[in-house]
Amino acid sequence: MTHNPPILLVDTNVWLDLYLPHRPERAMACDLMREACNRQLSLAFAAHSALDVYQRVAIDNKRWLREQGRLNESAAIAVKRLAWECVNEMRELATAVPMDSSDLYLMGKLRDLHNDFEDDLVMAACERAHANYLVTNDRKLLAHASIDARTPLQMLELIRLGLAKGTPATQDASDDMRWLERWLSVRPS
Repeated sequence: MTHNPPILLVDTNVWLDLYLPHRPERAMACDLMREACNRQLSLAFAAHSALDVYQRVAIDNKRWLREQGRLNESAAIAVKRLAWECVNEMRELATAVPMDSSDLYLMGKLRDLHNDFEDDLVMAACERAHANYLVTNDRKLLAHASIDARTPLQMLELIRLGLAKGTPATQDASDDMRWLERWLSVRPS
C-alpha cells in the first residue's frame, strides 16, 4: 500500500535547537531539517511557536552580547533582525498551523492526558494539521503525546530508512486533503 508523504509537526524546542548554536541538540536539528527538506516532506509548526522562537532568539543573543560588553543600540537592532529572520525561515521551511476557539476545547480534553498548557497547544496543532508525527525533545511530551511523537534523532532514522509514513494514498480523505492543501501546501512567496 502506498502512503502520502508524512506531515511532521516540529515543536518549539527543535526550532530553538536549530537557531541557537549553543544548544546541545543543534546538529541533530540541522540534520533533520536538511533531510526533511531534501525529501520534500511537509513540515508544520504551531503558530504560537513563532513567538517563542522570536523571543528566545532575541533574549539569548542580547544576553550573550551583554556578557561580552557589546550590547548597544545597533547590536539590539541587529538582534531583532536576526530573530525576525529565524521566524521568516520557519515560514519558508514549514507551515504555521493556526489556532481558533475549537483548539481551546480540544486542549481542555487533552489536559487530563498531559496537563501542560503549552504542550496541549502543540497537541491541538497536531490534531488540526492531521500531523502523522510530532518531533520534539520534550521528554514529558514524548511520553504523553496523543500522536506518534519522536525525537529528532528517531524521526531522522525513520526518514532515512523510508519508514516514515503518511496517510494511506488509497484512503478517501477528501475533507482532510482539502484542509491540508489549504494549510500545508500553500506557501507564502
